[in-house]
Amino acid sequence: MSPMIAARRIARLSAPALTLALLASPSYLPATEHGQVREQDQKQPLYLEADSAELDEAKALSVYTGNVFIKQGSMEVRGNQVTVHHDAENKPKHIMAVGAPAKYRQQMEDDEKEVEAEALRMDYDVVKDEITLIDRAVLFQGKDTFRSDRIVYDRAKGQVKAGASAKGKERVKIMITPKRQ
Repeated sequence: MSPMIAARRIARLSAPALTLALLASPSYLPATEHGQVREQDQKQPLYLEADSAELDEAKALSVYTGNVFIKQGSMEVRGNQVTVHHDAENKPKHIMAVGAPAKYRQQMEDDEKEVEAEALRMDYDVVKDEITLIDRAVLFQGKDTFRSDRIVYDRAKGQVKAGASAKGKERVKIMITPKRQ
């Protein structure tokens, strides 16, 4: 079966379709000081490709494996595996993407720059509204970069922590490029 046909079949299932729609929704992705996540992206069709999908409604778990690619509007997520734990209403409560590295990118509202992130593992805790980049974590905003072994973005408080303050072991490395006047 071709990946396109498999993706269409997966999208028809209730839990995976809801999972991916919520994963790609701006309410589940970080806003930055450079702008808000594009609201129009959530209105775009969702496209998913993976070598395989395992859906276990009894365990409230969806696992997408092998060259996983998710796209909705300007938002893209790539990884070797994306695992979603659901609550009793089939809404995601924890999303984990792993890769070598796992990658995220999205155009921000009213901003020419894209925000990109990559890490060997990306965890999103829906209850805490917190995204954690783990191992070789890098956040790119235009020409600015933020690196550490662990970066935590607390959406509820609007805080970013890295290195020791995020329970990491490496120093934080930041490069900010001055704006040209």
